[in-house]
Amino acid sequence: MRERKRRYKPEVRKAQIIETTKRLILERGLDGATAQTIAKSLNISQATLYYHFKNRREILLDIFKGSIAEIMKSLPSQMDDAAQFLREFSRAVYRQTMSRPRQARLFFELLGAPPAMDMREEIQNQISGLHAVFETAIKKGIQQGIFRDDIDVKLIGWELMSFGIATCVGSMLELPDFISLEQGMQSIERILDFIQKRSGDP
Repeated sequence: MRERKRRYKPEVRKAQIIETTKRLILERGLDGATAQTIAKSLNISQATLYYHFKNRREILLDIFKGSIAEIMKSLPSQMDDAAQFLREFSRAVYRQTMSRPRQARLFFELLGAPPAMDMREEIQNQISGLHAVFETAIKKGIQQGIFRDDIDVKLIGWELMSFGIATCVGSMLELPDFISLEQGMQSIERILDFIQKRSGDP
């Protein structure tokens, strides 16, 4: 008598698909996580796979959004002091990223998805949303009178965000001589010092 396959709840099966896809990407790269290999690894048909996700792109986008959400959930909520928020935000990004090299590698694998996969617009939206957190804090600092009002908010936002991108690279490659948290925070302090409003400024 043929053994019946175990049936999983949709949310459980979706989570299995996501975790299996992550593992395949980390082991074989993006090209190694095809719909066929994902289904085979889970011992399911591709029809079952497509019941839970419309296509492979949808699986990969779900993983990418989850990566961003994972970064965001460990970050501090908005603080009254914009400068302190940016310090704590940068510190949390460093700790979160450097403690998870596999997550950093997954992030870059997905960033490098070929144009044919049509993920660029959604990835742009997610990264722009992350950058907007910095812009919002800088604008708040200007309103609070902490930061000068003649600075290029977009540029400063990217300079602050580049610290997080650099830590992703350092974590992914597990660089032995990468900067410490203290060294990284020195670079953040230099930016904050540059945009700080001085007494006597108009």
